[in-house]
Amino acid sequence: MHYFCLSLLLCFSAVSLAAVDQADQFIIDGVPHDVDSSPLEKLYAADEIRLKLPQPSHCKAGQKGYQGIWELKGQQLFLNTLQQPDCNNSAARVDPQLLFSEKQYPLKAQWFTGAIKVPLTDKDYKHCLTDEGSDETIGYSYLAMVYEFIAGKLVKQSEQIVTENWQRPRNNCADVPTARV
Repeated sequence: MHYFCLSLLLCFSAVSLAAVDQADQFIIDGVPHDVDSSPLEKLYAADEIRLKLPQPSHCKAGQKGYQGIWELKGQQLFLNTLQQPDCNNSAARVDPQLLFSEKQYPLKAQWFTGAIKVPLTDKDYKHCLTDEGSDETIGYSYLAMVYEFIAGKLVKQSEQIVTENWQRPRNNCADVPTARV
């Protein structure tokens, strides 16, 4: 019975992993870092990207449907490759002509004006008590190195505390411990 339960658990784990998005990566001085945002979404809306990419018919891949590998070379942002994950936890390279009318990677990301935040610490989740007394996560913060770009060119780099709040903090947040992941 234990082996059956363990096998079932492993099977469900494999199925759930197939539907998990991979974070975009940002390579700095040869070191890749996972980032929460995608510079590609400054050029196309997320729905437009999904419509332009071939869709696997035999399974449901992650919601985002792609992973960008970005790199800072000199003072310029480049897209080294765009990958599309499949159900076997592998990724196929996306043809650059589908989105960029270019024949090969890397591509200068001249369309990108915005910031890429590289986490330096774990996320510190903020919890509050609801009026009913249950614990509720309302957001998080973390220390990050923030790279700011205009037309794909690095214009500023600074260490900042990044805060994401889903809800307005309440008065009863101070006594609830936070969790780090």
